[in-house]
Amino acid sequence: MWVQVAFGQGRTSVFIQSDGSGVSGVEVYLNKSKSFHRTDKKGRLVFEDFKEDEVAWIFKSGYKYTSQLIVAGVENTIELPLLSNQLQEVVISDLHEGPSLEESVMNVRKISTEQLEAQSAQSIEQALVHQAYLRQNRDAALNTNTLKIMGLGGENVKVLVDGVPMIGRMLGSLDLNDISSTGIAGIEIIEGPMSVIYGSNALAGAINISTKSAFSESVSGRVSAYTASDGTYNFGGSFNKKLRKNAVQLQAGRNFFSGWNATDLSRGWDWLPKEQYYGNFKVERKTKAWNASFSSRLNRSFLLDRGEGILPYGEQAIDRTYTRFRHDHLLNLDWKASEKSSLRLLANQNNFSQIKNTYAKNLVSLEEQLVPQRTEQDTQRFVAAGMKLIGNHEFSKKTTLLFGVDANWESLSGERIEDRMQENQELAAYTSFEQLIGKLRIRVGLRRALMNQQVTPWIYALQTRLQVRKNWTLRASFGSAYRLPSIKETYLYFFDSNHSVYGNPKLTSEQGYSAQLRSNFLFKVGKSNNNLDLSFFLNRINDKIELLSLSPLEGTYRNIGKFASQGLTASHTFNLEALSLQSTYNLTGVDFGDGFQYSSRLSFMLSHLWEKPQIRWAVNWSANLNSYLSIYDAEEDEVRQLRQNGFSMGDVQASRKFLNRHLNVGLGVRNLLNVTEALQSNRAGIHSSGNGNTFISNGRTVFINLVLDVSK
Repeated sequence: MWVQVAFGQGRTSVFIQSDGSGVSGVEVYLNKSKSFHRTDKKGRLVFEDFKEDEVAWIFKSGYKYTSQLIVAGVENTIELPLLSNQLQEVVISDLHEGPSLEESVMNVRKISTEQLEAQSAQSIEQALVHQAYLRQNRDAALNTNTLKIMGLGGENVKVLVDGVPMIGRMLGSLDLNDISSTGIAGIEIIEGPMSVIYGSNALAGAINISTKSAFSESVSGRVSAYTASDGTYNFGGSFNKKLRKNAVQLQAGRNFFSGWNATDLSRGWDWLPKEQYYGNFKVERKTKAWNASFSSRLNRSFLLDRGEGILPYGEQAIDRTYTRFRHDHLLNLDWKASEKSSLRLLANQNNFSQIKNTYAKNLVSLEEQLVPQRTEQDTQRFVAAGMKLIGNHEFSKKTTLLFGVDANWESLSGERIEDRMQENQELAAYTSFEQLIGKLRIRVGLRRALMNQQVTPWIYALQTRLQVRKNWTLRASFGSAYRLPSIKETYLYFFDSNHSVYGNPKLTSEQGYSAQLRSNFLFKVGKSNNNLDLSFFLNRINDKIELLSLSPLEGTYRNIGKFASQGLTASHTFNLEALSLQSTYNLTGVDFGDGFQYSSRLSFMLSHLWEKPQIRWAVNWSANLNSYLSIYDAEEDEVRQLRQNGFSMGDVQASRKFLNRHLNVGLGVRNLLNVTEALQSNRAGIHSSGNGNTFISNGRTVFINLVLDVSK
């Protein structure tokens, strides 16, 4: 948003407003003269002498950061959009051309770059930890994360980077730390079935991580360093350069975690140490009709799992190493065929591999040798390739049509896969039609696919948005979903000292539907701006696939019959000048056939700018009030529910910018209450400790985050 503000030889005043009211305490940084200014209580700012044009950056907590071109000659009023409204935020995951978050019929929640910075989030895992409508379970043995939306998780939540699915799930979970927060433009969480657009694995919804464009700055350089008391040491940098119609982006870094143990009595770790290197490259070209980009993301990580000394004298131990490689490549072509028509081509190639080696280590001489058993050495390789062709046509401002064709192929190879290699193929066509009738927007979508030589049922979705009043919006949606069993669920044989998990070739596909209703109401109380958001959901799935525990170490996949979930999410956002507070409550009930068991979660996210010293501080707190887990009782041949005791997590941090806002220094504490375990009310599952406790965190940590950012 560019606003021309005039400064002549004499006195010039600027009025910064939001929704008709002046905004006080807005920071205005003049890039050329490198000077700071701040609006008064009425939102006004006065300059006496200005002789040439300047670019100014506008900063205000709770509002969208904008750059303004200040031009001599006229007075002007600047409209500053609220972040809570996000009226101008485009929904990247919505493939229909250009709908804003306010206009879209999709049930989307966004995490902005500003929110990532406020949390000093180093990974996607840290960015999502305090979102009450999401649940995360972290596997200490595999160092992976399982995400749940509306009671559904694992293979039912599709995680995408720039619209391309992440591969390399380990027992249904992904390592979210593989995606560094460096270069992330935002995260979109779409609740509800997205199978019409994204195909299988999107019963619960999708999480789309979008990366920054190489055109984001004409020239920019960024160096960051992060260290925490738990043994985390991260260092990274990025560089952008714009060359007329072309732009290039480079990112690289190293993340290191030294491991953590609940006691000092063990040789091994409860949270495995991890060393990670990453490098990202993107090149873009823009013309009047074409936008083209090619990106490569490379990631290597190394994990060490040390075993205890073996009797009788403890002079020998069994150690395991995990080396993971992730290479993702994406070609994106956008063609503006006419004012009303556009075409997009996405072509991706993805690789993920994990090499597991097991060593017998002499703790006296420190010599080590590979264990001769074949089952103790393993390499798993995931390879995926896909092509997506998407067309948009606007018949009028009220009527649009989207059509698309997808071709996807995925393979998994390794010693623990039947016949050492299996693959999935998908060829699909889909369409989505949107019509605006007065204040009602209606979208209807259909998809049909050929997956592994099987024709899927028709997948459908109906989404609506009603502008009841200027400040009140209602959204309602109903859709079906379909998911084939994954390669691992069907053909896996995973056996070591910590796991014994088997695939099941007799699995049948999951089918179901989801319904949602969401209300968004904006209002003012005095000088404060408020956003009240309330949503309800229900899901019904037949032949739900679950990883079920046969014993504390043994598990297999089964169709457990009918599955249902239902619940609500209530959120209130409060903005008053430099203060922002978001409160969220989520209640989710899950039924595996013996009645609903409800879990609830509460979160508060508070941020404030202390104006005189220019210190921005934030407090994030979330509590799992209660939750339930499912296990399989082999003797009774049934799924039973286990209750997990509630726990809460709280973070606090403060940051200040120095060197003309180029250097940001952040200090904080994560997990203030030092919570490390949650108690289960029954025996543990295959990812839990034997005493019935589950590790959920590596304790209280103090951190410092330094970011040097030079942009033009």
